[in-house]
Amino acid sequence: MQDLKTRGETSNPHEARWWAPEAGGKVHCYLCPRHCHIGEGQAGFCFIRANEGGKLYSLGYAHPAALQIDPIEKKPLNHFLPGTRVFSMGTAGCNMGCFFCQNWDISKSRADQVRSSYVPPEDVVTLAIRNGCPTIAFTYNEPTIWGEYVVDICHAAKESGIKTVMVSNGYIAREAFHDIYDHIDAANIDLKAFTETFYGRTTLTHLQPVLETLQWLKNETNVWFEITNLMIPTLNDAPPETRALAEWILENLGPDVPLHFTAFHPDFKLRDKPKTPPETLHAARRTALDVGLHYVYEGNIYSDGAHTSCPSCKAVVIRRSWHDVEENHLVDGCCPSCGLAIPGRWANSPGDISARSSPEAEAAAAERYGELNL
Repeated sequence: MQDLKTRGETSNPHEARWWAPEAGGKVHCYLCPRHCHIGEGQAGFCFIRANEGGKLYSLGYAHPAALQIDPIEKKPLNHFLPGTRVFSMGTAGCNMGCFFCQNWDISKSRADQVRSSYVPPEDVVTLAIRNGCPTIAFTYNEPTIWGEYVVDICHAAKESGIKTVMVSNGYIAREAFHDIYDHIDAANIDLKAFTETFYGRTTLTHLQPVLETLQWLKNETNVWFEITNLMIPTLNDAPPETRALAEWILENLGPDVPLHFTAFHPDFKLRDKPKTPPETLHAARRTALDVGLHYVYEGNIYSDGAHTSCPSCKAVVIRRSWHDVEENHLVDGCCPSCGLAIPGRWANSPGDISARSSPEAEAAAAERYGELNL
């Protein structure tokens, strides 16, 4: 990720959505299941939703702390525009307290503790187009907490033919879910474990709201979504838990939602845990396939578990090395060997970006931001 240099530009505080005033000058933020009740001059658990003068403001609006060009497979999304690049961005703060956070330098920071620039929604889209990205990803920290910025970027992106992706922990309240996800094209949701004990002790949240988000995505939206389970030795990698997780996905979401088992590396407050052994991922993948899931992947290691195979004839239809697509044999989204339709969003090919911005917008962005070296 790249920290943006402050350029001395500011914007007026952006009033937040999804809140209500309370007695004594407090405000109730109902964006996520925490339902923070925030006093004057204070911020919620996420650090970037603050009460100023009895109103709730989004301190992260139009102030990204990190911008990066990534392969879409890094999100990870394996069934959404494979081989394309995605313009990735994040702000400060998070509404979970994960001890193993890999982006803790921004997710555990307040808005005034990170270096950021003022980048309004329309400029985000122009920057994505300038960098040849057909998609914008809201990622690195939890994008739900800057939902106002997400929604406004989505509106600007739609006008320019750019798609949008949420990379999220899934911790969002019902009141805000459709306001945000009705504008989103794809998502990857971190299902961090399948026990309430893990969620309570290691993320300082609860499991059930995340399961509900996954069910809403499946039953109430057209969002293409995939699931990631980061396997941490001794904490969430027990075979019975892995089987229970896969069985829940099969029963509640169906066999075609891709599931990514990814390897943990020691970070933040869990530096005492070892890296995830590859065999742990191999065993988890075998279990999920045995349960009946069709598309199960291994991540953060080099493995044949990165490939997409046809569940009918077993032919490899997409071959990957880490985050790189080496071969893509899909024909109109179907297996070339047996013709089975492989679920996903396959419309764009690498480098195929139909989005355009005006010459004036391009010139203004070039002058305003220069070369970001992404």
